[in-house]
Amino acid sequence: MTILALSRVARRVLSSGAIALFAASLTLPACVKQLPPANTPEAIAPPVASTAPPVSGRGRLVVDVVEGPTTVHQVRMQSQPVDAGNGRVSFRFVEAPEVLCSASPCVADIPFGNVLLGFPVVGDRDALEIELVHVGPEPSVYRRSLSVYHDDSGAVRVLGIIGTALGGTALATGAALLPVGLAKDYDGLTTAGAISLGAGAAVLTLGILAIRGDSPTYRAGASNHYPLGR
Repeated sequence: MTILALSRVARRVLSSGAIALFAASLTLPACVKQLPPANTPEAIAPPVASTAPPVSGRGRLVVDVVEGPTTVHQVRMQSQPVDAGNGRVSFRFVEAPEVLCSASPCVADIPFGNVLLGFPVVGDRDALEIELVHVGPEPSVYRRSLSVYHDDSGAVRVLGIIGTALGGTALATGAALLPVGLAKDYDGLTTAGAISLGAGAAVLTLGILAIRGDSPTYRAGASNHYPLGR
């Protein structure tokens, strides 16, 4: 193999390594371990003050959160104009949260039908989980156990991403060099390809295990909707 050919191979390997490292970094937010969901909240009557019955056409909904006093939102869907770029205006729907109660448990008299309620996610202050709730003529309780997001990942995860990128590059390089060395009976190329292939596979595996072992966790919440006074 000439020096020019080796130079071309080196450039390709370096380029592949950069691409692999970039691709691995993109997977960082997606590697979240899913934990078993929360238990269904117990059907109890939350302590709320007595109020006058709701007016005609509205149903009473008591909203409670297992974890304690929590701000609960009612989420409305609003249309938003978007420039389509061809002289026309299209519309898209966006979520518009409004505070339904500043601290649960609370009582809300809502028109009959479906309503979207927004609950926070413990550990992720920017997240809002939306639940579809049906409000009928009979008073009911919607009790929610919040979802929990926990992220204490650190250096182990970063090293795992780097190892995954480098291992993937070495694995691809070995897979390319080994057949060429075997076909042309180049002992040096065959040995280099075999070493690169084996080492790349090992480093790639260790990197994946490191990422999985030091990933954020997410535990989905749970809800219970039952008649008031049950």
